[in-house]
Amino acid sequence: MGVIVRVFEYSGQLVSEVAGECDVKAICQAASSNPARYPLLAGVDEYDDTTFNPRQAVMLIAELGRLTAAADDPYLSDAVAALITLAELLLPARRRPPHRRLVFNGD
Repeated sequence: MGVIVRVFEYSGQLVSEVAGECDVKAICQAASSNPARYPLLAGVDEYDDTTFNPRQAVMLIAELGRLTAAADDPYLSDAVAALITLAELLLPARRRPPHRRLVFNGD
């Protein structure tokens, strides 16, 4: 899965992205083994765009945290950490615009 994950402002301006150094395919495959535990991650479409809003980002960060705790793979943990950092850009913070979205851009 050649997925690039990006954070956009409501205006469409790119805030940040993570690409090659983050193996999104491995993360989504690990999550798809237990969709009840990782419903948002298991729903990422590898061939289309999947978008999350700030409220969903809170749940996504929790799923990523559970995935890290369950993984014995440091490579996967590093990739998850990169996604958590990106998803946290959607959380409310001082001087941060409130309307951001996290987009998994599939092939």
